[in-house]
Amino acid sequence: MINIVFAIVAICLGIWGLINYWWYTVDVVIAIFPLVLLFVGIIALLAGLKSTGLKANLMEGNKKADSTEPTTRKKDE
Repeated sequence: MINIVFAIVAICLGIWGLINYWWYTVDVVIAIFPLVLLFVGIIALLAGLKSTGLKANLMEGNKKADSTEPTTRKKDE
């Protein structure tokens, strides 16, 4: 019960703060927006790389270049 009372008080104070100091809220949103776009873009890029398998192909290419052992190929049947 006490948690609900504190939650309602916090919500009321938050609404009061947004109404009285809305210009600060707008400034914060304007300042944070480019950072959010940057992080969302990086996450989207990483998700795209993962879904295409480009990272796995790059890692296999590095392993092949580092490998000095000769590889033998099996005859296809």
